[in-house]
Amino acid sequence: MLVVKGEGLVNTLINKLPFELHIPGGYQYCGPGTKLKKRLARGDPGINPLDAACKQHDIAYSQHSSLEERHKADKELENRAWERVKSKDASIGEKTAALLVTGGMKTNRKL
Repeated sequence: MLVVKGEGLVNTLINKLPFELHIPGGYQYCGPGTKLKKRLARGDPGINPLDAACKQHDIAYSQHSSLEERHKADKELENRAWERVKSKDASIGEKTAALLVTGGMKTNRKL
């Protein structure tokens, strides 16, 4: 898998993280610094629908370096996370994490 690194201050800082900074609770993909190639090679599926959406977001980021494409991925994750906030089958922990992800994606598109 080809991994494309983004440009800009935020992406530069994230790309240099020596560790994964995931949302607490066992999340595999939600949060900056995911070692995507390693997690995909292990077959990590994500711990719930929100984490699976974060996985798809990470894959989209790995395939695109343009800000326009990354903003599309951010908007898609924002929408999917918001659906988890409203979902009747999401736990309170997943809803809380989804609310954080929703806000994070809105912020990403403004930077």
